[in-house]
Amino acid sequence: MKTRLVVLGLAAVAAATVVGVKVAQSREAPLPPIASRGMSELGQRDLYIAAWTRVVDYDTTSALGLGMLSALYLQRGRESGEYTDYEHAEHFARRSLAERTNRNAKTYVVLASSLMAQHRFAEARDAIQLAIDNDPWVPSYRATLGEIQLELGDYAGAKTTFDSLAPQRRELSVAPRLARWAEVTGYTDFARKTLIDTRDQSLTRLDIPREQAAWFDLRVGDIELRNGRIDRAESAFRAGLAIEPGDYRLLAAMARLELVRGKAARAIEYGERAIAILPDPATLGVLSDAYAATGDSAKSADYAKTLEVVVAGQPGAYHRAWSLFLLDHDRRTAEVLEKTQEELTTRKDVYGYDLLAWALHKQGRDLEAAAAMTSALSQHTKDAMLFYHAGMIERALGRKSEARWYLSHALATNPYFHPTQPAIARATLDSLSREQR
Repeated sequence: MKTRLVVLGLAAVAAATVVGVKVAQSREAPLPPIASRGMSELGQRDLYIAAWTRVVDYDTTSALGLGMLSALYLQRGRESGEYTDYEHAEHFARRSLAERTNRNAKTYVVLASSLMAQHRFAEARDAIQLAIDNDPWVPSYRATLGEIQLELGDYAGAKTTFDSLAPQRRELSVAPRLARWAEVTGYTDFARKTLIDTRDQSLTRLDIPREQAAWFDLRVGDIELRNGRIDRAESAFRAGLAIEPGDYRLLAAMARLELVRGKAARAIEYGERAIAILPDPATLGVLSDAYAATGDSAKSADYAKTLEVVVAGQPGAYHRAWSLFLLDHDRRTAEVLEKTQEELTTRKDVYGYDLLAWALHKQGRDLEAAAAMTSALSQHTKDAMLFYHAGMIERALGRKSEARWYLSHALATNPYFHPTQPAIARATLDSLSREQR
């Protein structure tokens, strides 16, 4: 009995930590969770998972226990990047909801989040809608719906959802998603300010995991990098690494930044630190390009081959970053096109159409590529990569003025949007100028 009480007590602490129960307002800082001293948050997560597993083993029908185990696996997946953690989160969420749906809306949210992590967005939309049906006034639930609508390309639905969240636009669960909506629809300055304000607000909070706090810096750095503010991007990424030095996402972001800056050796250093934690294919692609920039073609080829092997073993659709690497290096172009077309049957967002356009271009089907690019640009997204793809497709079609316009806008938006393509854009513009004389 004593052991069981200790386990349940530890599990209760885990519950407070994972679901983000707000600390009561007081003048004193809250006590740290059990076993937090000298232990990483990821280590604590493992301990909590073990505790809740014992609870669920004792009572296999506990909706609370199953839901908490699901939330823990989801959080660990965010910290570690392990795909299987998201599968476990889905499994235990479904078991919890099979036992009880009443007053169990948070488990629907965990289920939706685990499905999003697996890129199963249509199923995630259904799950979050059930959470909203259970508790329609929780802003974070509706913000999650808006995020999923964005991923699916349901821009009319996303607008309705985010418009309804205007009174809660500064809440931490709403603001980053609202910023993404603004960014996709071309309001980049508003998106950037929203993310910076949200990051600054998060620094005053004691009730969020370090992984989440670092994520806010990652988002700020991402938007700065996508808009050519490379020094500000570096500052944000370094701030995130100061919070969570082993965050593979931030290490990978620093690798990308150093590569587009022209510092291949530094990109390799950060990239290899990132893949030592998680062999993410996108980072393998960065390393391949970085070694190519140093002249080490053998290592570049090794990393490219490793990326292909890892991607081939991944379930579901290819991640867009992996797909772009394969297309940019003329690898598996027919396969990427097929998978992109398959994904677009349900996920009709601007980046899906951009990927389709680039895959068609790589297959020499430029009239079709131009039609897809029209859909990719339909929301007025200010993204240099989109402009570059549009410009190169127009160039292939012989539409010189259109090609010049798009390529110029790509470089004006972000002269660091890719390790090699800005140079190609400049060379193409020079060629177009010579042809005009």
